[in-house]
Amino acid sequence: MTQPVVAKPRARRPRDRKQSIVLAASQLFRDRGYHNVSMADVAAEVGITAGALYRHFRSKGDLLLHAVRNGLEVMDSTVRGATDIDEYLRAAGVVALERRGLPTLWQRESRHLPDEQRAQLRQQLNEIASRVGVLVARERPDLTEANVDLVTWAVIAALGSFGLHRITLPKGEFQRIHFELLSTVVHCRLADETADEDKTPAAPDTFVDVQLPRREQLITNATRLFDERGFQSVRMDDIGAAVGITGSSVYKHFPTKEDILSTALRRGDERMHSGMAAALQHGSTAAEVLDLLLRSHIDFALEHSRLIGILTSERDELPDKERKHSLRTQRDYAKVWNRLLRECHPELGPDVAKIVVDTVFIVVNSLVRMRAMRERSDLRARLIDVSRALLRYPDCGTDA
Repeated sequence: MTQPVVAKPRARRPRDRKQSIVLAASQLFRDRGYHNVSMADVAAEVGITAGALYRHFRSKGDLLLHAVRNGLEVMDSTVRGATDIDEYLRAAGVVALERRGLPTLWQRESRHLPDEQRAQLRQQLNEIASRVGVLVARERPDLTEANVDLVTWAVIAALGSFGLHRITLPKGEFQRIHFELLSTVVHCRLADETADEDKTPAAPDTFVDVQLPRREQLITNATRLFDERGFQSVRMDDIGAAVGITGSSVYKHFPTKEDILSTALRRGDERMHSGMAAALQHGSTAAEVLDLLLRSHIDFALEHSRLIGILTSERDELPDKERKHSLRTQRDYAKVWNRLLRECHPELGPDVAKIVVDTVFIVVNSLVRMRAMRERSDLRARLIDVSRALLRYPDCGTDA
């Protein structure tokens, strides 16, 4: 007698499949860059077919939009659920460790979204910052509205430093250190008045009308375009058009687009190392050298915010040999900071010193790239205040 055929029950699709896709895509975009990730890569990471992926997201751009928006929604939920600044900092630190790719998605990859979508996401981020600002103002009633805004964005930037680390500290210790650093930002003393040399110089009313050589114009405008759009989204025609020549004419000055990027990054590295050499020459103690180095870095970041942008986001686009050289140069720069900090605070281990220095870098580098911050004549002084407080860790206390 023929046995009846019993159909196998259809495997149920996991309820969190869409969320798994978003998290996997976020990680891949962070590690490889948007242009270097395909929908097939994301599907393989999740363990599904590309066809199944397209049932959830109609394009890679749609997936990027959902990845950034999802991260912002998690940030928003975190601040809405906090009753005071300490509760927020602890909760946000947990989220930042779990979603390390979000700052990179916002700062680097969201450039590939249409302007309208990016504007909507920026508005969403501004609303989150406003809610964080309420908690900061409640904790720091001594601050002006403008300084509440600065501290708020410094906290949000510092949360982004979580994504920089590949350090294997115990999770609880990691969260404690970051909470203490975030709390340091919230409670740092911001001077009411500063000497003239600590203010960002105002732009002169007049200037000498001497045009830069064409090669310099190309480097300057390419740096701006790479920062705004990302290296892979910029064509030689775009660079040529920015200085009023054809794309083919750019090749008279640079053989490849990579050569322009390499030249710009090399100059950025050289300028930072030049400032470091001057600090080492003129400081007589580790604390003096570190303070001079801090001022040098802030001055460089204020003057060359576009270079800061591509130094932090476009190195991976260099040919392998040049990329390794640039990364080694960056590590050498950071190592001097770490060594000086540990001389000032011998109790710090190398991992903790790196976390502190990375936090300083991301706070400075992020705030100088914000238009509203750059309009402040006292931005240099305020960045020095916040950074000095961080560099006093673990003896920072509360300076309010």
